[in-house]
Amino acid sequence: MGTRRAIGDGKSTLILEDPWLPGVENNFVTSYHPNLVGRTVDSLLQMESKAWDVELLQDMFNDQDRDKILSIQLPDSLCFDPWYWAEETSGFYSVKSAYKLLQQSSGDWPISGAESQWQNLWKMQVPTKVQHLVWRAMIGCLPTKVQLSTKHVHVDLTCPLCNIEVETISHVLMQCRFVKARWNISSVNAPGDEITNFANWFGKMLTEARTAVMEDAAMIAWRIWMARNDILWNKKSTKAFEVVKLARTNIDSWKNAQNQRSGPLLNVNFCNGLEHWRKPVAYKFKINADGAIFEVANRFGVGLVIRDQHANLIEAVSISKAGSVAPEITEAIGVKEALSWIKKQSLSDVETETDSLVVVQAINGEVHMPSQFGMLIQDCRLMVSLLKNVVISFVKRSANMATHCVARQSCFMSDCIFSEHNAPSDLLSIVMDERFC
Repeated sequence: MGTRRAIGDGKSTLILEDPWLPGVENNFVTSYHPNLVGRTVDSLLQMESKAWDVELLQDMFNDQDRDKILSIQLPDSLCFDPWYWAEETSGFYSVKSAYKLLQQSSGDWPISGAESQWQNLWKMQVPTKVQHLVWRAMIGCLPTKVQLSTKHVHVDLTCPLCNIEVETISHVLMQCRFVKARWNISSVNAPGDEITNFANWFGKMLTEARTAVMEDAAMIAWRIWMARNDILWNKKSTKAFEVVKLARTNIDSWKNAQNQRSGPLLNVNFCNGLEHWRKPVAYKFKINADGAIFEVANRFGVGLVIRDQHANLIEAVSISKAGSVAPEITEAIGVKEALSWIKKQSLSDVETETDSLVVVQAINGEVHMPSQFGMLIQDCRLMVSLLKNVVISFVKRSANMATHCVARQSCFMSDCIFSEHNAPSDLLSIVMDERFC
């Protein structure tokens, strides 16, 4: 379900029998022509120019298949066709992406991604064990006495906190009188008697409450469960204010520890965290690259803006292609086009900037990825190794506005080259503003 064929030299991929077309829909060729039977993808290529045979595609494929094929960027060094896991950008299999795929196929997870409440749960700035406890409680697998009895574990069902009601998930985390005293002195609106389902109550909080309230609620729920375990196993009771106090002490200590950790171990030039475009100081030229996706038109585009040490606009390039690709593919193509421009101009001492961190991280890394994204990254690495004093830096979107402007207009101005004399007015306006930054 999640494996695909990446196209290198095309010699080992069958046109009609292998899943090799990009996109989230059908990855098999739907067109039929007698000449396609038993043929491999390399028969669709102009091998001498490492490009698709457009005339052949026009004759043998429907519009949808043809656009998908043309969106595949062939690697500069044609290699064998690897299998890869399409649910991950890297092409490597992961249990997380497989779980998501299976949930989607069963209808339990929206195709566009997790529901907002789950997204907010995993985004909360709390210890992972706290997120995990809330998740287990919401999906009904927290090992309360009632849950244990459903697994044929013979236990007394009485709640160890109140010794009156049976211990369900909702009771031990919301309804027990011991628990209500804890919620009443917190910043969280205590659940009323009419609320009988923990998943519904906390799920609503995840989508409607402020971040601080969500985090407070999660920490208190975790401390309530800890207090329950202390009573059950250690015969040690905890006062209401201690539960809330410990919850807040734990989250404060955890956040302080996170702030003191070293930065991410990424081989990335963050350009000193600059949020605005700056003239190249140590380099002769600076190229900014960006990508754009046009879903309605079933196209994607790339923009390049080249400026010198005086912030003069040397050239702006817009490129548009048919087909639907992932955002990271578009961004990688943008960087590859920038490096190709440097190579064609025989330049040295050039800095390339993009607002795609994943692309910069991948290029500056050493991991070989079997996916289409990985092949593009490998091409970029090869070109960087052959160029003299060329670096690739990550910048924020606010420092990439000129190129963003070109990329967004590439759908209407495909394969255009501009200078300061004929550039669109909105691009010139951005260039002039940034000249004096």
